[in-house]
Amino acid sequence: MGKKTLIFLILPLLVLCSCGGKTSPVELSAEEIIDAVYKAVETKDFMRDLRSGLMTEAVTENNEQYYLGINGIPYEDGAASEAVVQPVTYSFCVIKLKSGVKYDAERIKIENSVNKAKWVCARAEEAYVIRYENVIAVIMGTKECCDGIEEAFLSVLSGK
Repeated sequence: MGKKTLIFLILPLLVLCSCGGKTSPVELSAEEIIDAVYKAVETKDFMRDLRSGLMTEAVTENNEQYYLGINGIPYEDGAASEAVVQPVTYSFCVIKLKSGVKYDAERIKIENSVNKAKWVCARAEEAYVIRYENVIAVIMGTKECCDGIEEAFLSVLSGK
């Protein structure tokens, strides 16, 4: 069998195999990323008190400053999850940046602007702003909670 014939037989199989895989975690919507992170931490102690009282909503230009601490970040999709009953100082926000922007520069802008005291009469212990490719997460709460959500976020997006 000639090399050209072999290539024509193998090439369609390679194309089918590469197209039939799972969706990359980075291709998930912001809300789907939040859901996947919550699924990864659902049995953790730090989630016990939060589990039933969380609400997720879209991040829009009307509420982006509340969640990100700043307006004008170039994102294409965003969602945030917080406790329905306040003053629980917990927030988990995920945005997917538009392509072509400087991802680390946008992360730093958010990190410098995030407001740990955005709740009335309450302040989060920690505020983490982390990035995986074009996805930025803002996590506020206790150190244990922020550490756990950060670990799950990175694990979900890296596919590990």
